[in-house]
Amino acid sequence: MFKAGTNNALPVLSRDGPLDALRFLAALFIVLYHVAERAPVSLFSLSPAFGRGYLATDFFLMLSGYVLARTYGPRVQSLDVDTLTFLKRRVQRIWPPHLVMLALFVAFFVGTSAIGMAPQNPQWFQWDQLLPQVFLVQAWFAPGTSGWNTPTWTLSALIVAYALFPAVWRRVATTKRPLALLAMGVCAYVAIDQAALMIVGIPGYQLPLRFGLIRGVPLFMIGLLVARLPVTTLARRQALPLAVTALSAVVGIQALGRFDYFSLALLGFLIYAAGASKPRAWRWAGAAGKLSFSLFLTNTLTAVVWFGVVRMVESKLGLTSAASWTLWALAIPATIVVAWVFERLVDAPLQGWMKGQSNAQRVPTGAPAAA
Repeated sequence: MFKAGTNNALPVLSRDGPLDALRFLAALFIVLYHVAERAPVSLFSLSPAFGRGYLATDFFLMLSGYVLARTYGPRVQSLDVDTLTFLKRRVQRIWPPHLVMLALFVAFFVGTSAIGMAPQNPQWFQWDQLLPQVFLVQAWFAPGTSGWNTPTWTLSALIVAYALFPAVWRRVATTKRPLALLAMGVCAYVAIDQAALMIVGIPGYQLPLRFGLIRGVPLFMIGLLVARLPVTTLARRQALPLAVTALSAVVGIQALGRFDYFSLALLGFLIYAAGASKPRAWRWAGAAGKLSFSLFLTNTLTAVVWFGVVRMVESKLGLTSAASWTLWALAIPATIVVAWVFERLVDAPLQGWMKGQSNAQRVPTGAPAAA
């Protein structure tokens, strides 16, 4: 598929299309993974496939590298965007809503503790873990167990990947052998994973979250290297069938057993195929993709509150098996509703304010602002 002489020019990345839809589906599977053990019968005991939600996190990390390379790559290569500016923009995108969500976690913990309602898992609310989370350094080998808004370890790892991105992309963008470079990146990832297995006896995805850099940065770089592959005519014409085939294969092999490396290869190909898609006008996909970040930030606290209420109702009224399963299943749409509210009332206004501040800083003193 990647023959010599193939046009290396990358088309404009399609928005409101397959990549946005996949981002939301992956976020939804992560939510399911997080609440699987809270079901009346643990989903992990029903099928081992439910225990592979870590693959959705890996997909997010690779997708981040891919999307940023396709979006910012040309501007970084031409030096229109320097490293500091790029990093500043990425931090402005993720840090403010993260801080708001962390403040809600603290308010919830303090409020419930004040009325004598201790959380079911107090180890998630250790004060010594709050400061590393505030500054998003909990995945930088910080001591202790990761708590509070636990999934944000990926943001902690991605900040380092963002800092490395401009320099790495400028080198990668000039290569004439992108497929060979991708193969080297994959080999490096496998070597790191196997080293973790040999040294501590567990694969990379099971390492404590304070070692998140070891897992997150290599996957981001693999996504970046996938973005460097030329989008061939075949890939562009058959993008959707190829993406559907790759997604079906990823889902299908989970029923057969654990094939992590093969699954990651399929996920990488899925990203490549979906990214090769012609521009679409799937407004629902664009809205869903935009919602995925808020869903990522809010789902843990939503689940804590939801299942805390369910536990109180169950202790006072008792619930039938059908009622327990119904309340558990309703947690999924509840997380989506909360994420939508957060996106509308918190994330979107914050981003609008930040953008306004950045634009104001660009206007010289005494110059009229643009209408």
